[in-house]
Amino acid sequence: MPEPKTFVLRQAEHRPHLFIKVLPDIDRKRATAVLVRQSKTGADTAMAESRETQLGLQEYASLLYNDEEPQVQLYDEGAGVSGQKRIDQRAELDRLYRDMHKGLIGTLVLAREDRLFRNKHLDQVGVFTKLAEEQRIKVIVPSLSSATNGERTKVYDFTSYRDLIAFQDKMREAYGYIEGHVKHMQLCKQNKADKGGYDGRALPPGPAVKGKKQEQEIVIYEPWAKELRKLALRAQALSWHMGKLTREVAAKEYLFPEIPEEDRERYQFKTNMHHIAGVGYKPRDPNTLREWFKNVMYIGWFQPRMDRPDTITDHHDPILDYELFAEGYAELTGYTLEGEPLEKNRGVIRLKEVREAPLELLLHGKMLAKSPRPELNAYITPDTHRGKPYYIGVCSRDSDMRKVKFLHLAGDQFDALIIKRLKALESADGNIQDKVKVALEQVYAQHTENFVSIHEQLEELTRQLVENAKKRMKTSVDDPMYDMLEEEKVELMQKQKALEAKKEQLGVMDSSEEIELLHNLLGNFDKVWASFPFEKKQRAFHILINRIEIEIVSTHWLRLTIDWLDAICPRLDIAYIWKSGANRTGAFTEEEDHIIRHYYYDAPKMELLKLLPKRSWVSIRGEAERLEVSRKPGLPLPGRNRALCEAASYSDVCPQLDDVYLFGDYDTTRRYINTANKHTLRQDNALYPIWLLPLDLDELKYAIQGNLEEIVYAIQDAVVAGNHLAGKLQFGIVQTQDLAAVQNERELPTRVIQTFQTLLQRFVLTRVLQMNTSFQPPLPLRLLQRIPLLRAFPARLIGFGLRHVRINKQLL
Repeated sequence: MPEPKTFVLRQAEHRPHLFIKVLPDIDRKRATAVLVRQSKTGADTAMAESRETQLGLQEYASLLYNDEEPQVQLYDEGAGVSGQKRIDQRAELDRLYRDMHKGLIGTLVLAREDRLFRNKHLDQVGVFTKLAEEQRIKVIVPSLSSATNGERTKVYDFTSYRDLIAFQDKMREAYGYIEGHVKHMQLCKQNKADKGGYDGRALPPGPAVKGKKQEQEIVIYEPWAKELRKLALRAQALSWHMGKLTREVAAKEYLFPEIPEEDRERYQFKTNMHHIAGVGYKPRDPNTLREWFKNVMYIGWFQPRMDRPDTITDHHDPILDYELFAEGYAELTGYTLEGEPLEKNRGVIRLKEVREAPLELLLHGKMLAKSPRPELNAYITPDTHRGKPYYIGVCSRDSDMRKVKFLHLAGDQFDALIIKRLKALESADGNIQDKVKVALEQVYAQHTENFVSIHEQLEELTRQLVENAKKRMKTSVDDPMYDMLEEEKVELMQKQKALEAKKEQLGVMDSSEEIELLHNLLGNFDKVWASFPFEKKQRAFHILINRIEIEIVSTHWLRLTIDWLDAICPRLDIAYIWKSGANRTGAFTEEEDHIIRHYYYDAPKMELLKLLPKRSWVSIRGEAERLEVSRKPGLPLPGRNRALCEAASYSDVCPQLDDVYLFGDYDTTRRYINTANKHTLRQDNALYPIWLLPLDLDELKYAIQGNLEEIVYAIQDAVVAGNHLAGKLQFGIVQTQDLAAVQNERELPTRVIQTFQTLLQRFVLTRVLQMNTSFQPPLPLRLLQRIPLLRAFPARLIGFGLRHVRINKQLL
């Protein structure tokens, strides 16, 4: 008789730990890390058991502590994260690496070795194992399934050369999966394309995919093909001018209609166009239309590989007529479909020359632009005009093809303005160079800790490049190995370049020598600055400025906000910059012309400016001449001291168009505008800054005192009113004499504080706004600072007022 089976009964959710066997020893004084990663996007749901198994390693890690309190840290990279990426490109792995460097981690638990890397050149592996060896960190790969009874838990101790070699072998095996299985699948996909099969590529609008797996074929989706034909005919009517066509398409709500649900079930649509839910689709990028009309799939051709001339004709039904497509192709590429070059081709003539070297703009890559409208994205890009570099502000919508230039700033003039401000800050604080040095040394230490992986990866890459060079020197050019070494060198150099760019982006200090250079610069700016090459000048400002943003305020005013390194300026440094050339306002509209026809003859100048708030008097007068509208003779003119320069618009005076003046009152604002306009009449000096706050913090205190006083006095007014009126309001018997009593008590203190504010405005703040250099407070304020008995007077006046007001306790 056969032996009876023995059944061990359990509930499904209670999984046995029989396969754990003997637990390895670990460093229980430090935390144990568990790293979770799945390569394929969506694998967290499609392969949920894999994720659950990896997350279950937390329980295993806890068991390693026996009876002690477990310290388990989860580093969950989720799904869709490639093991070929560098350490710094994987946020959770970079966090783990930094924690290892800090000495917080003693053990790392993985489901498989390849959860760490699939690294071709082992450069990332080398960086990781080197740190693990230095910090004496073990890597444990447990046998976590009852199906692997023959496998033992693997423990890698990198202080052991045998374990290091074994781990490196596993890493080679991990990349071998990509070289083997993944590459095999890619070759199979390419073989399918070579035979005319669909290989999963993205398709232009019109073609769609029908069928499953090996039976998939490209068919024509007629609702979209119909719109594509209309678009091609319109392009032909515009002589294949893609700029004009793009503007027309951008103005439409959608280009291709929404796909019905039944069609989604029948076809696959491989498009990356912007989807407007319930409406339709339109392209995202202005260059998309050009690429469509160069895509031979529209005439039924199919290229198995886009980088090779091999093309299958009559692969699927065409969408466009051959002659129509061939005409557009020739216009846009400069060649016929047979490969013959064309003379006088529009597309070739319109090609923009590529700059050989980057433009010399100090703040390129650093300066931000505030969008003119909330729904738009804005950024700064470099460009040239008549051979000179410019900062160009560009805005667009996420879903729109149109990109609009809204700001032009002469690069040399703007950079000079920033340099001048830094020199003024340097002059105002004699200790600035030492403060900056201390601050940068702290930043350097912090960055060294936070981004140590980047430094060490660069060191490892340098080492591998040296090894590669030695091997190439020993290898003949005719040897096939030489080509492999050349390919390896190119890949390593590309990685090195990418890491250098990442380091620059993060603002990591290169070395302590760089700190010393900046220390010397701020101590002797003019002399040292002249000796710097441009790259070093740009680097200096990228370090000294945390953030810089420009915003259009009105027709001529720009608002500049600089967040300097705290050691240079511990507060936001703000300036209003007058730009002589008006920011873009466009041509006069019919509505504006109607206003000129009706009001230009006899309306007061300021009233007309209010009706056309973004137009200057010069532009209004020019449009009136074009419309043949004259001004009534003998109209009264404003006094000489009240006249606003003719280049200014009403928005320059009141940016919000709400009668709130930019600089407090009309006379002050008018004076600043006229002064700024006078200083920017020359083309080589188109920018004039008015820095809002003084260079010194003590001076800043005087500039903001008025606001504090207003708040305090408003509270005191309320307290006095409550003391006088609270009881009587309960019975509704408040009389005029009660209100008069409140007024009598508060009138004198209010007049005193208003006088104090007026003096501050006239003798302190006005001077501050007019000056670009350090400001000297007037004599009375200097005396208040120097005489101990008087020093507390301003604080008491602001804090308590002329009289100390208290709440009547009987009312509480």
